[in-house]
Amino acid sequence: MAEKRTVKAYVASDPELIKTPEGKSFAAFPVVENKRYKDPDTQEWKDAKATRYEVTVDQPKLRDNVLASLERGQRVSVEGNYVPKPYIDKNGEQRVGHKIYAHDVSASYMHESQGRGGVAVGRDEEVGYSRAPEAQDMARAAAGHGWGQNPDPYPEHSQQFADRGQPVHQQYSPPPPPDNAPDAGLGR
Repeated sequence: MAEKRTVKAYVASDPELIKTPEGKSFAAFPVVENKRYKDPDTQEWKDAKATRYEVTVDQPKLRDNVLASLERGQRVSVEGNYVPKPYIDKNGEQRVGHKIYAHDVSASYMHESQGRGGVAVGRDEEVGYSRAPEAQDMARAAAGHGWGQNPDPYPEHSQQFADRGQPVHQQYSPPPPPDNAPDAGLGR
């Protein structure tokens, strides 16, 4: 039986699209997890041996997103079913491989920005994925705006009501309590 596991690791190579003879397709890519520990004797941080996991994604939407946006070197969080895969190496010793059948793959922004847009550079042409025309228009519109300055999604609507003399975008503020409202505070 597989156990559920979440691994925070680096993508070791670009994801590949693999098709089975039965017609199923999935994405496969390796990730490498590096862990550190504090040596109790010397009180120094040390690196543990890196663990390599083979990740398989067969959900169609997640598979397509992984193929379009992940690339080697990105830090990701992979959540899924972990299955140990015992094998015998070339020296005749028994070893254990690690496999994860992913339910969710997400980028980590802890150490670096992954960029905006969600598609790895050159991947939309290479894999055959491209943004929808409306997504391209939104990306072009957002390129001229900084953080916190979203483009107006309904410019014709805003212009239609601009001549009425009232602000187009109003922030909601709750009404003040009535003067005769009972005190419902916690300071009893």
